[in-house]
Order: sequence, then C-alpha cells, then structure tokens
Amino acid sequence: MPLFITLWKYTAEGMRDIHNTAKRFESVKKIIEGNGGKLLNIYGLVGEYDVITIMEMPNKSKLVSTILKIAASGRIVPKTLQALPLEEFLNITKES
Repeated sequence: MPLFITLWKYTAEGMRDIHNTAKRFESVKKIIEGNGGKLLNIYGLVGEYDVITIMEMPNKSKLVSTILKIAASGRIVPKTLQALPLEEFLNITKES
C-alpha cells in the first residue's frame, strides 16, 4: 500500500481542546482503519508542526477521504506527502 506522511498543525480551537488529544488520536486511528488504511506511527512534534502521522492507505481517494474526515473537526490542519520506498525512488532517479 502507498505510504503517506501527514504533518498536522493545531488550530486555535484545537489548542483550546488540547486536553482531549488522546481521544482524538483514537478517533484518527478509527478513521484511517475505516478507510482501509493502517496507522504506522504518530508522533508529537516540537516546531512548526504539532503532530506527524505515518500511514498506509489503499489509494489517494481513500487518503483524501481520510484527511477530510479528520480535518473536518476544525481542530487541525494537514499537509500530506506521499513517501516512496528508497528502491523505487532510486529507480525513478535512474530513469530521469
């Protein structure tokens, strides 16, 4: 399955509701799994972004659905990147 990394930044509303973060993480995991994905890791960050998720999703349509469902709470804003396995990335660079 394709691998996606999402950087998340709390909104002002998300910061006001920060004490419910553990519950929100459980909801995020359920949304990802409900769309056929797998949450591989989640980390809290110090810096420009507040949280990073690393997940596998069946396809980009399922990814977009997942991100929209999570972001619809208005408590967090995403920035998503697709990650390629190193071997695949190196093969692409050889062809360029």
